[in-house]
Amino acid sequence: MNITNEIINEIRNKTDIVDVISQYLPLTQRGKNYFGVCPFHDDHSPSMSVSKEKQIFTCFSCGATGNVFTFVADYEHIGFYDAVRLIGNKIGYNLGISNKTKNKNEEAYEIYDLACRFYQNNLNTTLGKNANEYLEKRNINKETIKKFKIGLSVSKTSLTDYLISKGYTLKKLISLGISNENGTDLFLNRIMFPLYDLEGRVVAFSGRIYNTKDGSKYINTKETDIFKKGNILYNYHNAKEILKKNENIIVMEGFMDVIRANTVGINNCIATMGTALTKQNAMLLKKMAHNIILCFDGDSAGEEATTSAINVLKEIDIAPKVVRLEENLDPDEYILKYGAEKFKHQIENAESSIEFLMELHKNNKNLKNIEDITTYINESINDLTSIEDTVLIDLTIRKMSDEYKINYDVLKSKYQTLKSKNQKPKNDIQNIKTKEKYNKYDLASRTLLNYMFKNKKLIAIVEKKITFFPNEIIRDLANETIYYYHKYGTLNTADLISYFASDEQKIKLFKEIINMNTNETYSEEEIEDYINVINSYPIRKKVSDLNKKIKEENDPLKQAKMLSDILSLKGVK
Repeated sequence: MNITNEIINEIRNKTDIVDVISQYLPLTQRGKNYFGVCPFHDDHSPSMSVSKEKQIFTCFSCGATGNVFTFVADYEHIGFYDAVRLIGNKIGYNLGISNKTKNKNEEAYEIYDLACRFYQNNLNTTLGKNANEYLEKRNINKETIKKFKIGLSVSKTSLTDYLISKGYTLKKLISLGISNENGTDLFLNRIMFPLYDLEGRVVAFSGRIYNTKDGSKYINTKETDIFKKGNILYNYHNAKEILKKNENIIVMEGFMDVIRANTVGINNCIATMGTALTKQNAMLLKKMAHNIILCFDGDSAGEEATTSAINVLKEIDIAPKVVRLEENLDPDEYILKYGAEKFKHQIENAESSIEFLMELHKNNKNLKNIEDITTYINESINDLTSIEDTVLIDLTIRKMSDEYKINYDVLKSKYQTLKSKNQKPKNDIQNIKTKEKYNKYDLASRTLLNYMFKNKKLIAIVEKKITFFPNEIIRDLANETIYYYHKYGTLNTADLISYFASDEQKIKLFKEIINMNTNETYSEEEIEDYINVINSYPIRKKVSDLNKKIKEENDPLKQAKMLSDILSLKGVK
């Protein structure tokens, strides 16, 4: 289907940018606009504004600007028209799919999708009777099996043969960790748990034994081009939908912890797949929710993972809450042993990261010894310097003061000293948009167009009084805008973004102009000044050309004539 500008505008008018962006990251309303962390730079505070009235977003830090289509295109790393298709298809426009060539990994995604369906089918046949009984005993019901696409590998059916019959090579299946070198299935007689990427595509499996005690409890797919454990947040694609209504995200270590939590109605969980939380993971979490709760395994490895995650999150100004489960249990084991209500109580009463770290600092210390107490307090206060919550800081200092009978002012002074020492210098270059210097003609042109975009009444004045915009790109943008107005009768900013989106130079210039820091109103005299500056350019250009020719001319009479022309252009009689 040909996607015309009229269709694009129709889809945009039926779509609310606030609703769409809210599906990708949390937004908080402040006055007329909504604010969130900008996903297009390393944003440490909500600097992106979303206007429900204008249906555009703007980042006041990095300058990113656009409408609902450009946001989705940039966020999903897809083309503009693919973003239009994506949004259009969701609201009932059958725009088809992109005709662009397949992603180089498309075949791998197809293979894993077919494998997942194959395993699911096995579980639904008589071959799956024992596996279904096992899952039922483990309190994994049919709804959960369906949601997480749990399946079964059995020796009586060959996934390898099935995929080869579909036209895929054994070499490809081996490279993806589906098959062995001898042409047999890698996974046999195991309950199969699909592992997903951030878009919800199956990219790997974890197979668990269920009717024998032989062999490894779990076997996982090896890392491939589409499966990198460190890049995955298990259940991200489901959790981001849940988080439209829930401000908390619970971070766990393993996929079974997430599945188990889901069985008791806790759906806002993701897992790091047993790897350390990365900066990339942390940025995704920051986009997902305001509050992050770390609920890793209760053993010493889980403790180390919690500390590491706190440090990573601290780098992007997030202070998570922490749940530590007793008896070295992981969330899956804890829920099975103690039940849903006790686990929910743990989540509801998660401690602050500073409380967790303070308890950690007590390890291997004799808190009846003055030197150990001093070390403990100094380590704890040093951790406080990375916290922004002033109430939490004050309560923690008062608690230490009461517990160890140390004057509050002494501890507060120590905090202020360490805070000053640990303060990071602000990188003004990173936080302030680069301001380019324009000559007076370009500046006048840009400002005039900025006001024209705000008030369509200026179009007639620009058409009548501007003879020539000196800058070619500005000239093209002005001409296209005037054409657009005469064709559609409007100058809606969100629609103009769509109109210019396919022209990289024009859309860049348009965004720069609408982001200019100009007044909301203007005077007629101000507009006349801009017009006079712009219209003076051809005269200045002619004068400049004549001055060059005078220097190159040897004939005095011709030089005198050119000088006379210069004076005439300057209005000198």
